Amino acid sequence: MSRIILIASQKGGVGKSTTAVNISAVLADQGHDVLLVDSDRQASVSEWWAERKLNHPDNPKIACIQKYGEIDDTLVDLGKRYGYVIVDVTGRDSEEMRSAMVVADILLTPVKASQVDINTLPNMCKIIKQSRLINKNLVAYAFLSIAPSNPKINEIEQAKRTILEFPELILLETVVFDRKIYRDCMADGLAVTELKGRADSEVAARKETLALVEEILHGQI
Repeated sequence: MSRIILIASQKGGVGKSTTAVNISAVLADQGHDVLLVDSDRQASVSEWWAERKLNHPDNPKIACIQKYGEIDDTLVDLGKRYGYVIVDVTGRDSEEMRSAMVVADILLTPVKASQVDINTLPNMCKIIKQSRLINKNLVAYAFLSIAPSNPKINEIEQAKRTILEFPELILLETVVFDRKIYRDCMADGLAVTELKGRADSEVAARKETLALVEEILHGQI
């Protein structure tokens, strides 16, 4: 059974591309045929993939294409050929996001624990409701991304309470914290789960990523 997983947000800078590549690497490591669809003209996913192909040819293979505009028909076709199709779209209301949402199995929305990001959720939920008129089986998850690691900051719990007020979204327990290791891996064409170090940041990032995939797919990978 193939699955189309859309990573989308109404705001940039929330870790969409980072989430897309790390999920893809976990699934590829599990032996699945994985395709990354880069529908963000910033092309961060494509750059990560090119770096990976050049410098890490022995790592689990992940395919990647760029596709813009109305992408729904393309995603349906690709879903017949790959076990997982992971779609990264630009951080705003776009043609790519709306067309992908009507065929995706799973929508994953990273949200930063800030009022600016929380303010984008009402419109996101409106689009989800509209998409479900066509795609009744769409499952929409939200999770806190690039979260502050300072335990004295209570923004995380405040953001969680607010997200729970939106019935269109299922809030995941996993929180992905703001760690430099994610940015380093993005530049190097690697996933955090592919690092072998024992530094606290590496271990924590691996656990976060694996927990995120586990929650999204309920362990069925």
